[in-house]
Amino acid sequence: MSIPVEPGDIGKQMEQFGNAAYVLTVRDDATPHIAHLAMRLDGDVLRCGASRSAAANVAQRPTISVLWPPYEPGGYSMIVDAVAQTVDGADGLELELRPTNGVLHRPATPATPATNPNCSSDCAPLSA
Repeated sequence: MSIPVEPGDIGKQMEQFGNAAYVLTVRDDATPHIAHLAMRLDGDVLRCGASRSAAANVAQRPTISVLWPPYEPGGYSMIVDAVAQTVDGADGLELELRPTNGVLHRPATPATPATNPNCSSDCAPLSA
């Protein structure tokens, strides 16, 4: 099953998924760093507090991903790729994330076969 969602609909999706998400950055040694942060939508950008590690990683490698886990059993996760930078916010250092693309994703099951023959899931692109 495929449900197309445009990047401009991330805010609408966040109404279902909530504000808590995992920000995935890459350390200097090429290993992942994951921070659980509270997101907010500000126009067409996402903003969240910046952990020290995430801020350092973004300064060197600004391409990141954000993951919202399913809000219901068997449901989709939302994964958004973005270009990030650190900015001064009202409460301190923040990450400003400009989404580049995203997907609603869940593993395929016999009841929901893969919609793409090259993928073993029923991914639903947020953008082309």
